[in-house]
Amino acid sequence: MENYQRLLQLLSGIKVPVAVPTGSAGLYVEAKQSLLHLHFAAKIDGRVQRATLSVTSAIHDQIKIIDLTGTQPLLDHQLPNPFSGQGVSTFLVNSLILTLTDVLSSQTRLAGRLKPPQSVTFEPLAARRNFWRRFNFEIEGWGAGKERVVGELGELQTYADHLLGGPLCSGVDLLHSHLVD
Repeated sequence: MENYQRLLQLLSGIKVPVAVPTGSAGLYVEAKQSLLHLHFAAKIDGRVQRATLSVTSAIHDQIKIIDLTGTQPLLDHQLPNPFSGQGVSTFLVNSLILTLTDVLSSQTRLAGRLKPPQSVTFEPLAARRNFWRRFNFEIEGWGAGKERVVGELGELQTYADHLLGGPLCSGVDLLHSHLVD
């Protein structure tokens, strides 16, 4: 996982503006020890909303997906989340796949626990499974009703989605985001 540690050093502190029709948005990278956090923030209706995808290195050439937060249907028990269903989670996962693909072995496994939804009324568990399957992750049983998502980096694919109502977007390759087209 030497390449992963070097990747963390290169990415730490990178800020990339992201074009969205609703105003200003950006992707910010935070790296601490073996943790990599991709933070997406956008100003919507005068308020800044945030979502984060967090991963870490694990044993045997594996990247552990720790959490994907900030895109759940409700911000609290009543307030709808403006990021829910707006392509933000897809953008973060796409950005992770694009960034890791050129650095890590295609056999590197990405895996994480599939957590139960905040509310099955607003987000059935099947929707979570289908979200991860779009990128070619497999859903595995993990005992006692628990599930996890697993995929080899070389078999994963990005999935273009409309980010906050804008044109189709496949994420950002953070290592090459500074290069001019």
